[in-house]
Amino acid sequence: MMKISVLMAALFVSANAMADVVLYTDRPTSRIQPAANEFEARTGQKVQIVEMPYGKLLERLKAEGESSPVDLIFVKDMVYLAELSKGGFFQPMVTPAVTGLVDAQMQDPGKLWNAVTYRVRTLVYDPAQVNPDEINTYEDLADAKWAGRLCLRTSNGGYNEALVSNLIHNLGYDTAKTVVDGRVQNLAIDPTRNDNAVIEAIALGQCAVGLVNSYYLAGYYATNANFPVKIKWLNQNTTGAHANGSGIGIAATSKQAKLAEQFIGLMLEEKFQLQMSSEHLDFPALKGLLPNTFIKDWGTPKLDMGNWTVVGDRAPEARKLFQEVSYK
Repeated sequence: MMKISVLMAALFVSANAMADVVLYTDRPTSRIQPAANEFEARTGQKVQIVEMPYGKLLERLKAEGESSPVDLIFVKDMVYLAELSKGGFFQPMVTPAVTGLVDAQMQDPGKLWNAVTYRVRTLVYDPAQVNPDEINTYEDLADAKWAGRLCLRTSNGGYNEALVSNLIHNLGYDTAKTVVDGRVQNLAIDPTRNDNAVIEAIALGQCAVGLVNSYYLAGYYATNANFPVKIKWLNQNTTGAHANGSGIGIAATSKQAKLAEQFIGLMLEEKFQLQMSSEHLDFPALKGLLPNTFIKDWGTPKLDMGNWTVVGDRAPEARKLFQEVSYK
């Protein structure tokens, strides 16, 4: 067994030695491969994509330390991006032609990473039960009128941590706690395992309203344009809707920062922005670019301007808040 482990380690080192750019990601390889293929065609440099869940990715970075072969890190959530930034796993980008491609809130203040795509975590509802004019903000769902009518996903995971971190950022801890506690009191059923279960519970009449990432509902519309659950962008007259998404940065250990930054620039080109957006039914991060799928018919939401790193840094507060209000 020891001989096999040593052999596998040697093969991994050899594979990395042959790869010109190594990318660690928790995103599906298939979404990145077209950009990797184009990068090789343009530069002659290969991109080795190493896919793993975020938890394992972080463990690997810590274990490898300064000897890590990674050049690029691409992850799916602002909480993860903030954790990696704070942990010193990125080095700054330096090319204005790359760093100026996305809106300021979708880029680390120190230019440690750029957003690639984003989704909106917002209201979904049953139009047979709900007048959408009744709900305009995230705070509205804490109102007692929604008692026994709200469905939410479990609190664990980056999506809800990011949303509540955003509430804390905008409202302060105490007010955010009151809002989340109100939502918990309004639950129609126990928190569900994922966003799809929230949407299906609404469709089945088990609840009337919920909060999900926009692409989950888009997935239902992709197969049934008449799916009986609707979407509404929240906070359009106040702070803007909460956006979260994937981001990419140059690894702190990379000795090929120039090549790595070129790859980031390629991922932010219109062709690959639209490809990645269409495959996941979310929004391209490139300034001014609209999606080329039916989600463009939902309109372009006004987005919250809170910087993703700043907001993501408040995830520990969000986790503490969940415990205090017994949001499981």
